[in-house]
Amino acid sequence: MNQNTQATEQLVYAGKWLHFKLLLFKINERQKVYEYAEKPPGYRGGVRVIPIVKYKNKPSTIIIVANFRPPIRKYCLEFPGGLIDKEGEYYENGIRELKEETGYIATLNNHQHKDVITRTDPWKSNEYCYNCFVDIDGDSDLSQNPQQHLEFDENIVVYELTMGKKLAEELIQLQKEKDYEISGQVWLFALGLQFTNL
Repeated sequence: MNQNTQATEQLVYAGKWLHFKLLLFKINERQKVYEYAEKPPGYRGGVRVIPIVKYKNKPSTIIIVANFRPPIRKYCLEFPGGLIDKEGEYYENGIRELKEETGYIATLNNHQHKDVITRTDPWKSNEYCYNCFVDIDGDSDLSQNPQQHLEFDENIVVYELTMGKKLAEELIQLQKEKDYEISGQVWLFALGLQFTNL
C-alpha cells in the first residue's frame, strides 16, 4: 500500500499481549479485508539472544532453550529472548533474559550487524526483533552450575549444543527424542552453519 491508499482499522479483541484487528483497505480498485495481530501500545520490540559459550581448550558451544508454547502444545527449540522492557537498551534486556531463562551470565559480542531489526512474522503481526550475539566464558566459575530464575508461568529447558555444522543434527535428535518442535530462526541459523567454508 502506498501513502494514497485509504485504510481503516477495526479492533476485534484486546488482550494482554496481543490485539486482534481487521484492516480494511482498497488496492487496485478492490476492497480488501485483512486480519492480523498487533502488539499493544508501548511495544518496543523483542530481543533474540544467540549465546556462544567460549572455552580456552575446547570448541565453542551454543545455548538453545526448549520453551513450552501453548499454541502448539509442545516445547519448541528456540534462542533465549523476550520482550524489551520500557527501560534499557535491547542488549541489556537480552542479557537479562538470558540470565533469567538459563542462568548464564554473558557479555555483548560486538558483531557487525548488531542493530538490524528483523520481522518475526510480517504476514500476521507487526512484531519485530533485535538479534543479540553474546559471549559466555565457559571456563568461568559462574558457568559451572547456572541456575534459572524463571517466572511462574515459564517452562524452559536449557541445552548446550555444538556450535558448528553438527548443530542441525543435534536439533533433529532432540526433536525426535523429546518430541520438540524447532523454531524457524534456530533452524535457519543451523542450516547457515552448514554452508560455512564452502
